[in-house]
Amino acid sequence: MATDDPRRETALFRLAVLGDLIHTTLRRGALRRSLEERAQKTWTDPQGEPRHIAAKTIHTWLRLHRKSGFEALYPKERSDRHRSRSIPPELATLILDLKREDPGRSAPLIQKMLVDAGRVKRSDFSVSSIVRLLARHGLSGPKMELEVAARHRFTASAVNELWQVDACHGPKLFDPASGRETRVKIFGLLDDKSRLVTYLRASFHEREQDFLRTLFEAVRRRGAPRCLLLDNHGSFTGADVQVTCAHLGIRLVHARPYDGASKGKIERFWRTLRAQVLDRLAPGAIETIEDLNLRLMTYADGDYNVRPHSGIGGRTPLELFEEEAEALRFLPDPAELEASFVAELERTVRNDATCTVGKRCYEVPQHLRRKKVKLGYAVLRPDVIWVQDGETRVPLREVDPVANAYRSRTRRNDETPPPKPTGLNPVEGLIQRALHDRGSKGRIETIEEGGDACVPC
Repeated sequence: MATDDPRRETALFRLAVLGDLIHTTLRRGALRRSLEERAQKTWTDPQGEPRHIAAKTIHTWLRLHRKSGFEALYPKERSDRHRSRSIPPELATLILDLKREDPGRSAPLIQKMLVDAGRVKRSDFSVSSIVRLLARHGLSGPKMELEVAARHRFTASAVNELWQVDACHGPKLFDPASGRETRVKIFGLLDDKSRLVTYLRASFHEREQDFLRTLFEAVRRRGAPRCLLLDNHGSFTGADVQVTCAHLGIRLVHARPYDGASKGKIERFWRTLRAQVLDRLAPGAIETIEDLNLRLMTYADGDYNVRPHSGIGGRTPLELFEEEAEALRFLPDPAELEASFVAELERTVRNDATCTVGKRCYEVPQHLRRKKVKLGYAVLRPDVIWVQDGETRVPLREVDPVANAYRSRTRRNDETPPPKPTGLNPVEGLIQRALHDRGSKGRIETIEEGGDACVPC
C-alpha cells in the first residue's frame, strides 16, 4: 500500500546514508574515517537532487538512530511547511505555469526569463527555491544516467550479512479466487555467504504483501539479515517493504535495472531449482498451491541446504550457516516480530466520517470527523485496517453507501446542562443606551408602528 510521505522518505534516505554503521561498533578513529568516506560521496536525495552530506551531520543521524531507532530519523516539521518564504504566491503560480507550458524549462532558465521580463531581480530568490517549488508540485524529477559499471565477484563477510532476493515463475495452478489457471510466482531468499535458502514460497500474485509473507517466515526461522539485495520490481520497492525493513534494521540495496547478473547467486539457484524440481513435478500430483509450497521447502531444507556446495569449498550451506549461529539476530518475542510488520499513515477524516486509503473508502467513528487521525494496517493483510482512538484500536470497514441510506441520523445524546442565561440582548441593549444618552435632553417619542423614533432638539 504505497503512500506519499516526504518525512518518511527523508528518514529512509538518512538510513541509507548510515548503511552498515547502524550495526557496527567502531573506535573513534575508525568511525571518523567511515564518516568522512560517506561525506565524500554524492548522494541522491528523495527529490532526485545530488547532495553532499557533512560528516558531522551523518554522525548526528547515527547518534539519533542509536538512541531512539528509525523513528528518530524523521525530520521535524517546519512551521512554514508547504510555503515558500522567498517566492510570493502570485510569482509561484507563474513559475508553475511556465514549467507546465514547457516541461523542458530548467529552474535557471525560468529565473532568467523572469529577470529579463522585469518581474524580479536576480537577488530576490535563488535557483534552489525554484527547484524546491517545482519538486513540491511534482514538476521536477531525477535524471538518471545508467552507466556500465565494473563487475566483481563478492561474498558477504558473515552469515545474515546479506540476503539475495528474487522471484521466478513456476507452474500453472488453479486459482480459486479467479476461477482459472494462473502461473504462480515463487519468492526466494538466499544467504549470500552460506548459500542457505532461508525460505521459498509460491503465490498467485507478485505483490508487496506476498513478498512480505515470505520475508516474515524467513526472519522467523533464520533471524533478521542486515541487508537485502533486490531488483526493482514493485513488490520489492513499495513503501510497506521499506518501512517494515527499516523497523527490522534491514538495509535495502536495489540492483541496477535489467542487471540480473548482479544477483548471480540466487539466479544460479533458480536454474538449479528449475532443473531439479520445477521441470520434474509429477503430473497431477500438485493440485493446490499448498502442495507446491510443501515440495519447495522440502527440497530446500531436505536436499539443497544439506548438500555440499562447490561455491563454499564443498561444505553444506546449513553447516556454514550454523557455525555463526551465535551472531544471528533473532527476535525472541513473536509479538515484536509481528509489530514490525505493521505500517501507519495519517489521514484527515472528512465531514461524512470517511477517509480513503489507496482506492478504498473506509468509515470512521462519527466523533472523529474533521480530525487528523492515525491509521494502521498489517502489511501482511492490508485489507485489515484500524484507526487509533487514544489507546484503543478501532477496526474500520469499507463504506456501504446503500446500507447507509437506511441508517438513522439521530444526534448524540448530550447530557451537558443548558447554558445559564446572561440576561443580555443586543436589541434591548441598544434601547437602553439610547435612553441613557438622550434622557437628559428630552424624551423619546414613538410614532406609529413602522415609523421612527424622534428625539426633539
